[in-house]
Amino acid sequence: MDCSDHIQNPIVSICIAPHKCQFQRKLCGQCLYHHGMALIQQTIPLNQFQEMVIKKLKESNLQETSDLTKQRIAFKSMLFENENLLKKICNDLSEQIKETYDWIERKNQSYINIINDNTNLAVSSYTDIDKLVSILQGSTLNDWKAQKNKQMMEIDKIKNLLDQEINGFIQKLKEVQKEIKSLIQVQSNQEEENQKWNDLKIHELNKLDGHSNYVVSVCFSPDGTTLASGSWDKSIRLWDVKTGQQKCKLDVCNSIIFSVCFSPDGTTLASGSSNKSIRLWDVKTGQQKSKLDGHSSCVNSVCFSPDGITLASGSGDNSICIWDIKSGQQNAKFDGHTSYVNSICFSPDGLTLASGSYDKSIRLWDVKTGQQQAKLDGHSNYVQSVCFSPDGTILASSSSDKSIILWNVETGQQKAKLDGHSSCVNSVCFSPDGTILTSCSSDKVILLWNVKTGQQKAKLDGHSSCVNSVCFSPGDSILASGSSDNSICLWVVKFEK
Repeated sequence: MDCSDHIQNPIVSICIAPHKCQFQRKLCGQCLYHHGMALIQQTIPLNQFQEMVIKKLKESNLQETSDLTKQRIAFKSMLFENENLLKKICNDLSEQIKETYDWIERKNQSYINIINDNTNLAVSSYTDIDKLVSILQGSTLNDWKAQKNKQMMEIDKIKNLLDQEINGFIQKLKEVQKEIKSLIQVQSNQEEENQKWNDLKIHELNKLDGHSNYVVSVCFSPDGTTLASGSWDKSIRLWDVKTGQQKCKLDVCNSIIFSVCFSPDGTTLASGSSNKSIRLWDVKTGQQKSKLDGHSSCVNSVCFSPDGITLASGSGDNSICIWDIKSGQQNAKFDGHTSYVNSICFSPDGLTLASGSYDKSIRLWDVKTGQQQAKLDGHSNYVQSVCFSPDGTILASSSSDKSIILWNVETGQQKAKLDGHSSCVNSVCFSPDGTILTSCSSDKVILLWNVKTGQQKAKLDGHSSCVNSVCFSPGDSILASGSSDNSICLWVVKFEK
């Protein structure tokens, strides 16, 4: 078979590294060259790989099914034997109950018969006359009626007890069935989950060159057609995602750009910079619409509310400001952090704002009241990035301590801690469907994580320096990454059957 990336090059090796790189696992000679020496040590020639897999299969004794067969037969035999035993018990019980009722009916009928058979008393036997006298003068019928009622009550009590025991037994059987079904379902779900992630395909779509210094922020427009990038070269650039061409360049005099963010309607771009100000840009014309001043230090992060009415900004002055976009006025200021605010993010419903800081904490704010709702402590170093999941139930945070934490927004408790990077984790972002979390680091790599399990599922190597920012396109499967190598990479990340 030939390589899918380098046509007519035969597959010669299999990569056994614990990740999925852009070449996947089947490698030709050219793929090996691009892998580099470090990863070549984790490749095995095709024939040798096949021999190793066959040997591993034999060592595992998967073909030895005697224990499985023995257990299967034993379980089936147990069910069969108990089924027959239950049938016998039910049949015997039915016969015993029938005999009891038959006896009551016969006894009942005997009294009826002795009266009906002796209508002509003159010819009746002395025995029958004695019985009739006893019935007339004594309590024979009343005694029989009392005895009959007592026996019927006892039978009814037995019936109710039996019914209760059988219902309890049936309920236990249903619980056992449910437990067995859940075992099957867990396995089935796991297989589906594994198959889904096996179908994850990744390749580099384009590389955007144009910046002359570190690219520290990337953001897609809501329709996914335009990418904005902010750089230490004091410029913002807008790129056509489809062609990879630069659409326009926005120059900010003597100001390093730390953050860029599109408004929900895509008409406005906000930027935060080293000159302590926020600028709002007309995306269509590339002209500055307004300038918001209020911070006393650099603006590290900007984020529009989901309704587009307000903008939040986080600063090196330790504060967060909330701005009215239409008027340009500052509506509120949130104070609480004791060091730089590095990252801010609105929840999908716009009611909560998350902030991450150099004080190692994450804080959740009530946007309406400005009150701090929660303080999340878990990182041992600066918090670099915060991001809400699309459904708003999870908050992801990344830190200089090399870790990522997933938080339950409702309880404020940690759901999972993701370790995989070997240096500061600079940015995190959820995929539009919330199943993938991507992270980037000063270790030059981008990692993709299964949000459900917390497992690392892929590693993207495409930059030659720190990766500072990652962002998923809202409508499709494109991932953008900005790096200190001055470039932006566009990746296609999708599940394919």
